[in-house]
Amino acid sequence: MEIDPFSVFEDLDVRRARRLNHVLAHLPRYHTGRRLNARIINGVVKLAGILLPKPRQRDVTIDIVKLRADDREIPIRLLRPQGPVAALYLHFHGGAWILGNSQLDDGWNAEIARSGNVAIASGDFHLAVDDDLERTIRDAVALTKWALDRLPEFGTDRLVVEGESSGAHLAACALLQVAKRQPLDNVAGFVSFCGAFDMSGSRSLVNARRSLIIDPASAVHNLERLTMRSRATTPEVSPIFADLTGMPPALFIAGALDPILDDSRRIHDVWQRQTGHADLLVVPEGPHGFERLPTRLAAKARDFLCGWIKERLG
Repeated sequence: MEIDPFSVFEDLDVRRARRLNHVLAHLPRYHTGRRLNARIINGVVKLAGILLPKPRQRDVTIDIVKLRADDREIPIRLLRPQGPVAALYLHFHGGAWILGNSQLDDGWNAEIARSGNVAIASGDFHLAVDDDLERTIRDAVALTKWALDRLPEFGTDRLVVEGESSGAHLAACALLQVAKRQPLDNVAGFVSFCGAFDMSGSRSLVNARRSLIIDPASAVHNLERLTMRSRATTPEVSPIFADLTGMPPALFIAGALDPILDDSRRIHDVWQRQTGHADLLVVPEGPHGFERLPTRLAAKARDFLCGWIKERLG
C-alpha cells in the first residue's frame, strides 16, 4: 500500500525542506564511484573514532561483541534502552557499500532504540572499496543469522531488519539468503530507507542528469564496479529480481527527489504482489539520504518508522 505522505507530513515541513534543498543544490555532490575518496574518508573516520571522545547516549547502553565470519572478526555494536525490549533491531548502515561504520550511527540507533523500545545491533561489515561485493553480502548474511540465533539473549523472539541506501540492499540480500536455509518466522519486519535493489541501475538513476547529495553518473559507475565479478541482474545480487515469497512485512521509505526512487517503487510493488504485506512512503522534497538531514521531514519519517514497528510487534 502506498501511504499518503500528507497523512504524515505538513505543508510547513515540505516548505522548510525545500529551502534546505535550495542550499544543497549549490553544494558539491559525492561521487560514489571514486575509490580514493572512499579510502581517505574511511581513514579520517577511523582516526576520529580513535581520537575523539565518544558521545554518551541518554538512557541507552552500548556494548561491543565480535562475530567470527570467514577469515576475520566483525565488530557488532549493541545498543539497549532501559528495561525489557520488544524486539532486536538489526541495522545496516549506508555508504554506497564503500563508506561508513556502525559507530557513526550511534545517535540514529539510540533514538530508534528509545522511541521503538528495541535493542539495536549494527555490524561493521566488509566495505567493498576493493569491489568485492560478494564478501560484503556474505558478512550481511552472517550478521542476520547471528541476530536470529541470539534473540533469546535479548529477551525476545522478534527481529526487525533495517537498512539505509546500500544497507537496505544488504539487508534484503541477507534475508533472501537466510530464507533458503530456514523460515523467517521470527522476522517481524523489513525496513528500507532510500534502498537500492537493482544493481544494474534503475531507470530513474540511469536517466538522472543531476540530483542532490550524490552524483548520478558516478553512482551508476559505482554499480558497474561492484558487479564486475557477477551479473548485476542475478537475484543474489539484485533483490528486485528475486522470488520474495516468504519475506516478512516490509516498509519502504524513499525521497521523491532520490535518483534511485524507482528501486523502492518497483520492489514495493513486487513485495506487495508476492507477500501481500508491503508499505511505501514517498517523502516530498526528500533527496537521497534525506532521513539524515536536519528537517522535520526526517524526524517525522523516523517517528512513522517507529509507529510501524510497534504495529508489527503488536
